[in-house]
Amino acid sequence: MKRNLFAILFTLVLAISMVACGSSSTNSVESTEKTKTDSGMIIIKNASIEQVVDDPVMSSAIIMKDGKITYVGDDDGALAQADGNATIIDAGGKTVMPAMTEAHMHFSTAIQAKYEIDIADLTSVEDMQAVIKDFIEENPDLDVYAGAGWMVSVFENNSPTKDILDEVCPDKPMVLQEADGHAYWANSRALEMLGIDAEYAKEYNAHYKENGGRIVVDDKGEPTGHLKEAAGNLVDSLKPVYTVDQCKEAIIDQQEWLASLGFTSAFDAGILTMGDETAENYWTAMSELAREGQLKMRVRGSFWVQPYDFDSFEECKEYMDGWLEKANKLCDTDYYQITTIKMMSDQVLEEGTAYLSEGMYTEGVLENEDIESNNIWAGKADMMEKVMEYAGENGLNLHIHQIGDASATFALNQLEKAEAKYPELKKDRVCFAHCQFINKEDQARMKALGVAAIVAPYWAVIDDYYWDVYLPLMNSKEQLDTQYPMQSLEKMGINVAFHSDYVVTKPDMGWLFYSAQTRVLPQKIYDLWYEDDPAYHRSTDTAESQDPKDNEESQLIGALKDWNEVLDLGQTIEAATINGARTINLDDEIGSIEVGKKADLMILNMNLRQSALEDLENVAPEKTFFEGELVYEK
Repeated sequence: MKRNLFAILFTLVLAISMVACGSSSTNSVESTEKTKTDSGMIIIKNASIEQVVDDPVMSSAIIMKDGKITYVGDDDGALAQADGNATIIDAGGKTVMPAMTEAHMHFSTAIQAKYEIDIADLTSVEDMQAVIKDFIEENPDLDVYAGAGWMVSVFENNSPTKDILDEVCPDKPMVLQEADGHAYWANSRALEMLGIDAEYAKEYNAHYKENGGRIVVDDKGEPTGHLKEAAGNLVDSLKPVYTVDQCKEAIIDQQEWLASLGFTSAFDAGILTMGDETAENYWTAMSELAREGQLKMRVRGSFWVQPYDFDSFEECKEYMDGWLEKANKLCDTDYYQITTIKMMSDQVLEEGTAYLSEGMYTEGVLENEDIESNNIWAGKADMMEKVMEYAGENGLNLHIHQIGDASATFALNQLEKAEAKYPELKKDRVCFAHCQFINKEDQARMKALGVAAIVAPYWAVIDDYYWDVYLPLMNSKEQLDTQYPMQSLEKMGINVAFHSDYVVTKPDMGWLFYSAQTRVLPQKIYDLWYEDDPAYHRSTDTAESQDPKDNEESQLIGALKDWNEVLDLGQTIEAATINGARTINLDDEIGSIEVGKKADLMILNMNLRQSALEDLENVAPEKTFFEGELVYEK
């Protein structure tokens, strides 16, 4: 999908002053009128407040006390309630709004970010090798080297090879996850230790449908080191094991970083490949941090149901029953709850594994030109329906990865049957995540079936993936330009929320808000990725030619069609806050500014309504509050 901001944003977090999660917020607030607080009352005045419920007088002040919002109104009314110990913050006319919900991310990525090789945002093989070499020199005693962040667009034929890694790491195994999480890249030593040779690859690939993945081989049948989709799970036995304490340290680092970006709630879309022991330690760490009062976020988690993991629904049901028992043991606080079944309805476009309808892929992409080869639920539609019924029966949500238009149709067909038995699923219990291609008929069905759309404005742009990865896979540019129909979903009355799918993309409020309203990559991200590379040029002008013939010498990094699919500022704020909260069933507690709700909010570095659109790429929190506690201050 799209790229991450691993390098610059973690560096930024280190450079700014973070407020320790366990510290008293009232001793660290700087304001024009500050008094030492013993009452726990915090008053924010002179603010431009967004997402206020029933606000005919244009409120400018908020009072937070005992973790909740106790007043929303004018400055005089707020100051009249101040006791002698209240902390008073002058917002200086800047925007105050609810803290955001990250509606789909992989929270366990905290472990990768803290302990493993980071090759995100690197656009050449040489740069990747340099970073890997430095990591090895700094960590010479590791038995295996793991990491993440590579993008297919960097490599010839959009496929990495083992020899690139062998040049810098010939003696120890190395396994690196793709930026989108849908593939692994392994060196020769790792393949050797795993027993993945030509004979193994031939047998594995002969059953790629059942296995759910493919081992890429060269013209001689030798594995290249590129392991697609579920074939990436083959590296599990090599992955490093991290203790509960290590997981806790990584999680605390990550929640501080997320607070600096304005997020105080998130949906955890499941653990990407990290090995069973580390996975168990991660769940234990999340649970213990929540019980200890150290988890300063609300996280709603999930467990995965994949069709290729089960031969029958009876096996699948036994697995889900086990997860319900595990969830009950792990989740006894409001801060960490496992509430959801995560399902894949297909895979991803960049690997040629998205389930698109006939005529969407260009000739030669599909195995034997068989569209059904990308339907991971082929022959198991009944199992998908029964899993959905299980969710309805057991009060669980359904969170469905959906990329191709055919995958949307297939999933909705099964959901329609399940909801006939369990109509309560229509009540904010089902989400499609990613929503790259959805036809108009299925958009209407999503509305009728109560399916939310979780989208990533970060990806709804033209970048080098558009030209070098996506376009060659598609039968036409016109079909590619139907991707990410955000405004259409809004107009259909569907609940539209935002996500980054981190580790896929590093969340960033400025990037999110700018691209949602323009479908253009922000200047700061263009500079990070392309700098002065003459192969690219950036333009916000929708009149700029998007004809591939006019982009052979210098590719346009510009506005993604359909330009009418942009969101306005109000829709953007709602998608980032209340709509995201609704997808995890917390909209009655957070996501809007109203008396009685949790005091999860932030003061921004600008007034959103008075700032030029081009300035929004730099919007960020100056202060973030979680239940009235200051958890971040710039």
